[in-house]
Amino acid sequence: MTKDILTPSSGDATKALAAGRASLILELEQPPRPGSVRFERAFTRLLDMYFQTRVVETGADRQKIALVAVGGYGRGEMCLGSDIDIIILCRRSIPPQAIDVAQPLFLPLWDAGYSLGHGFRTIADCVKLANKDHKVLCSLLDARFVAGDSSIYEELQQRMRDKVLARREKAFLQWLDDEHAERLATYGDGAVLLEPNLKEGVGGLRDYHRLLWLARLRGATGDVNGVMRQAGFSEDDCQLLERNVDFLHRVRNRLHALSRRKSDKLYVDIQPELAARMGYADTTGMLAVELFLGDLHRCMGDIKALAAAFRSIMGDASEHADAVCASSSGAVLVQDNVVHICPPEALIENPALILQALDEAVVRPDGATPVLSWETRQTISRLVREEPERLTELEGVWPTLVRILTSGRAFDIMEQMVGVGLLSAFMPDFGRVRDRVQFDGFHTYPVGQHTLFVLSYLESLPKEQHPVFTPRWEKLEDVTVLMLAALFHDLGKGGNDATSHSVKGAAMARAQLALWGVDEALAEEVAFLVEHHLLLARTAHRRDLSDESVVAQCAGTIATQERLDLLYLLTYADSRATGPKAWNQWSASLLSELYGKVANMLRDSTLATPLSARTICDTRKRVGELLMQPESPVSFEEGEPMLEHLPSRYALVVNPENIVRHMGLVRELGKEIKDAQRRLSEERAARGIVLLDPRPLEGRQSDVWELVVVARDQHGLFATVAGVLALHNLKVFSADAFVWRDGTVVDVFHVSAPPDPLYPREFWVKVRGSIQYALTGKLSLEYRIDQTRDQFPKPHRGRNDVSVVIDNGLSDFYTVIEITAPDRRALLYDVARTLQAMRLDILFAKIATLGTQTNDSFSVRDTYGQKLLDDDQVTEIRNALLHALQQ
Repeated sequence: MTKDILTPSSGDATKALAAGRASLILELEQPPRPGSVRFERAFTRLLDMYFQTRVVETGADRQKIALVAVGGYGRGEMCLGSDIDIIILCRRSIPPQAIDVAQPLFLPLWDAGYSLGHGFRTIADCVKLANKDHKVLCSLLDARFVAGDSSIYEELQQRMRDKVLARREKAFLQWLDDEHAERLATYGDGAVLLEPNLKEGVGGLRDYHRLLWLARLRGATGDVNGVMRQAGFSEDDCQLLERNVDFLHRVRNRLHALSRRKSDKLYVDIQPELAARMGYADTTGMLAVELFLGDLHRCMGDIKALAAAFRSIMGDASEHADAVCASSSGAVLVQDNVVHICPPEALIENPALILQALDEAVVRPDGATPVLSWETRQTISRLVREEPERLTELEGVWPTLVRILTSGRAFDIMEQMVGVGLLSAFMPDFGRVRDRVQFDGFHTYPVGQHTLFVLSYLESLPKEQHPVFTPRWEKLEDVTVLMLAALFHDLGKGGNDATSHSVKGAAMARAQLALWGVDEALAEEVAFLVEHHLLLARTAHRRDLSDESVVAQCAGTIATQERLDLLYLLTYADSRATGPKAWNQWSASLLSELYGKVANMLRDSTLATPLSARTICDTRKRVGELLMQPESPVSFEEGEPMLEHLPSRYALVVNPENIVRHMGLVRELGKEIKDAQRRLSEERAARGIVLLDPRPLEGRQSDVWELVVVARDQHGLFATVAGVLALHNLKVFSADAFVWRDGTVVDVFHVSAPPDPLYPREFWVKVRGSIQYALTGKLSLEYRIDQTRDQFPKPHRGRNDVSVVIDNGLSDFYTVIEITAPDRRALLYDVARTLQAMRLDILFAKIATLGTQTNDSFSVRDTYGQKLLDDDQVTEIRNALLHALQQ
């Protein structure tokens, strides 16, 4: 930063401010340099010099006023997008010429585009407002003299101490606690969210401001280090807070520069560029943005813990270790729901006291879980940092962990253990992945916090009374295996090893449990659950659940009903803890369907072929009965011939009521084709005529709709429907394609709800028209879809993995093509068009979009109705798909 920018001539304050700010913004485009002046401090100095110079230039220094900075400007934290909050302070009354003083100061700033929060106030006004409004009190606690008559500012400070601070402490503390709870509910915990709010989220800058206000309420003065020392924190604590606040400010300023506005929520799309500007680079196995987010979450977690500890100390001095431990030594004491090790330094000599402290948290009566005192937390953190091997080798960890995991308080206790690094010391593999963030738009939390939430969802089942999962939880005689599997399930994430994280995690679980001397049989059960914790979710989302071989493979792997129940519970908790894109109405229904089919197969101890034949016969019989009913959409005479055209898979998958409904659609299709034949040839008449039957799966407000498409078999039908759905902004979750023996096509799609819930009928009429136009050459799907792609910004990609796997072993009847690629608009259309260009019949498709990545599965057969057995054909299909995916 050049000296002439910081010391402008008295006649050029406005230009000097503009030049100085421009120079600072250029610095934000570069990674931070060691020893460089923090942006917010330098920007604050520029503004101070502007006001000081303008006060002299305009003669305002001869008036009885003081310019007082408040809010962020008062704290010296002027970020790029911050408002300039300043008060023109008068002693007794506001002079008539006040407007003449204000205009020369503020108009140049308005003209330059700055946001100002300003006002005229007397000392009495400030005192009165501070006594009534805690937000005003906060801003005045940050007050700082800038220019003018300093004696007026000093009188304000004295009046605030005498008339406000001494009287408002109790009410102000309660207001701060309420405000903190409201921020948590509104903005969430920034220390664990993928898109944290840097200012208002818990662990953000507002927690630091809260710390400052608490200290100044008690009369502390000076910078952050002075405030912390006066509150009794160590030099290491002071430096920790200063480093983290500095880091958060650097992130926030670069966020303002990138977004070109005052924005405090760190959205996913902007994170990669921000990571680059912060100086991060990709490493082996880790993206730069993942490294950045790991550091950011650690930073916000530290600020959250420091602010909470400071609030605890300010609220009750008896929580200091010195006061509690005055008459004890080498003991664990609990006072006011706070666990103290007395004195904290005793831990250095006897680390086993940590286990005693954790046991105290477990055995407390029902109610709030006790928390470790700040002094105890800091001593544990120091031991973890300086001598981790003493904790890794500590005896008695295993029984203590089991008591915690089965206590019903696992989340609350382990959250504290994670915060001080204790769980990482006990389980080094956990420490390696604790702060790892999967930048894929699908996982909402870092691995460590995700693991804690999995434990939380499991142990909350008795209170939640979930109709499906609570009864299965209550059936378990011992939850130890399940809770251990939840603790270990993601240890294998990260690194360059191509082995799946589930397999690596199982090996890590075995090794860790062996170190603790755990019974081998129990360890193997835990390892099984870890290795297969994705089995149910992946099968449900990517496989044709009507294919008996799919269910048989799943049942063969699981082997017992007890394991199935454990995996079902673990899958539920893991999906919910991943985020809303992993657990919703659709995923829950798929998982329930798979669970039921696997349970039936395990119970009957037989494969399904005889059962399938009986099911088909029962279905045909039931359809015949329904056709005899008066409310049937088709008569028995019309429907009975249709029964002969039904393919076996259709009769196995579709229930009888829906088959009769589809028959009604097929009859209507025949009428429309006959009508068209009066004007066109038989071949042309059927081209483009389609009927749609859309309906929500779960009531009018359902997020998932079933769309039945009925038409005569014609080339490109499936791809055309997929393209039209994309054109109308509908997301496809799955698709079933059935071709009756007479050439009638019945495709069943599960899609997202129409964009406008008030007019669904009109919407589906437009969709039908688009399909007909596309099939008859009146609408170019490729052109229209490319247009929509150009209109929407390309979403940011996480890991750009593209793969095509063609497998003949997953099904007895089809070849399964699995596709992994970055998600994009109309991807299903591109894939379907490629497959149909290769003359493949798509019989089933499952679409699983995981954030920015899609994992789709297609069950196909060749033009002769066979699996793909020609190696040259398989290679050609794979290359064609890779080409389409990489466009």
